[in-house]
Amino acid sequence: MFTVSRFCSLLFTLALASCVSPGTPALRQERARQLSHDLQQLSPTVSAREADRLATTAIEESAKLAEDFKPFAHPWMNNGLVNTGLRKRGLCYQWRDDLFPFLFHLNLKTLELHLTSSKRDTWQEHHGIIVTAKGQRFEDGLVIDPWRHGGRLWWGLRKNDKGHPWVPLPRELTPMVLRPLLMPDLYPPR
Repeated sequence: MFTVSRFCSLLFTLALASCVSPGTPALRQERARQLSHDLQQLSPTVSAREADRLATTAIEESAKLAEDFKPFAHPWMNNGLVNTGLRKRGLCYQWRDDLFPFLFHLNLKTLELHLTSSKRDTWQEHHGIIVTAKGQRFEDGLVIDPWRHGGRLWWGLRKNDKGHPWVPLPRELTPMVLRPLLMPDLYPPR
């Protein structure tokens, strides 16, 4: 007979089994090399050193966020936990907003960071960061998304990310937490 306690045990086991691991340090280092390569492919003007720094920072900080958020393998499960109050944080915009300052403080010269959203104002709304070579069109950039795989940073060319019609986040929708970085003239750092 299938009891409520067995059902709860099954759910708990499935939840534990679906938790995401950001990978070993060696795996993260290899992924950072891959991301750096992809960043350098954006343009011959991209500094290899800068691409390396951005890639390592993005991979490692995403892994640290995974430790904080303790995500499940399925992002919608995380959203459900946050939206029902069982978890305090872990929505896609929170992953983006927490990762962005680390990348911003790299003071990039050959790469640019752009806040982006997809399907805004729908139940499928999603947020990420687009990286372009300096002066490159937003449409030709690389999406980096720490939420999609729960701390195992996902990235890919914007034009190849068919499920997400990424657009620049309008300036007036810049999250308050990021405004001192992106609009220091209007929001001086404290």
